[in-house]
Amino acid sequence: MRASKSSDGIILSLFVTLMFYLLIPQTVFCQTEKLGIVQYTPPKGMTKTPKENVVAFSEFNQTTGRFCIITLYGATASSGNPTGNFAAEWNRLVVKNMKAEANPKTDEQKGDGWTAISGGSEAESEVGKAVAFLTVISGFGKSFSVLAVFNDPEYAKQVDAFIGALEMDKPAAPANKTTVAKPTLDSDGNLIIPLPTRQLTVADLAGEWGEESGLISTTYVDRYSGDYAGSDHLAFRSKMTITANGGYFNDFYEVRNGKKFADKTTGTVTITGRVLSIKENGSTSKFVVRGWLELPEMTIMIICGPLNDNDLIRHIENPLQGANLNNTWVRKK
Repeated sequence: MRASKSSDGIILSLFVTLMFYLLIPQTVFCQTEKLGIVQYTPPKGMTKTPKENVVAFSEFNQTTGRFCIITLYGATASSGNPTGNFAAEWNRLVVKNMKAEANPKTDEQKGDGWTAISGGSEAESEVGKAVAFLTVISGFGKSFSVLAVFNDPEYAKQVDAFIGALEMDKPAAPANKTTVAKPTLDSDGNLIIPLPTRQLTVADLAGEWGEESGLISTTYVDRYSGDYAGSDHLAFRSKMTITANGGYFNDFYEVRNGKKFADKTTGTVTITGRVLSIKENGSTSKFVVRGWLELPEMTIMIICGPLNDNDLIRHIENPLQGANLNNTWVRKK
């Protein structure tokens, strides 16, 4: 397979092209088209397949078996975290549809207010072995992606040309139309986080959320003698990025009894009614949304779980049910 013999060189070449197109103004001589805020030049000789907020270009040579597919995914609301955007999009577009590395090496370039994260690896799809190269560009409250899948190094030139000709508008960051609430305290001085006043969408969840436990200490005693039997100390921190397309990236870190543990996972997010579902590592965790509060500097969400399907209704109907399973997520503005 020609692609597998030189995939590292292909990816390096595309990284270099990405740097030039971000930092040097491009002159476009061919006829250009637009997909939302993105202006692009269609690759010559390729078949165009437009869809809603997506346009794909493909070429298949039945005689030689060579193929190339370049897909431009239109801009959506950005999470504000370019690295998280890339991880979520790589999982959604590549890992879920092909056999490929879960965490490819990436390159970051910045220019003119935009940040591009790009990476690639060998991949195997229904049409055969190939190289998958993804570029996710974020800026001004928006992000969009370009995915190229091809099995011959010669196609790298066309991918170069397509990326090199991209031009982006500079949309203003979207205004937050959600009503900002005035903080309300209960009789004990605790902030009240009310139920959502409308149906939340995945787009509402887009952004980087943080969750920190503080120090959790548990002391154990012998049930018969009452003597001290040890203790457990835990502190953890999660940074969870959700994209407007439902991508999910979690950067988790904990210290338990002096031992450190870190893990990075990717997956997808959906929300139906007040049930938030997070799928990662082949399993789905479900939570009940119990609070949503927009403040001038942050958004606070309370979720309860994870819960099994049989417990979801009880926890939705009774806000006090399983209060020990409540988690507080915070997204800074």
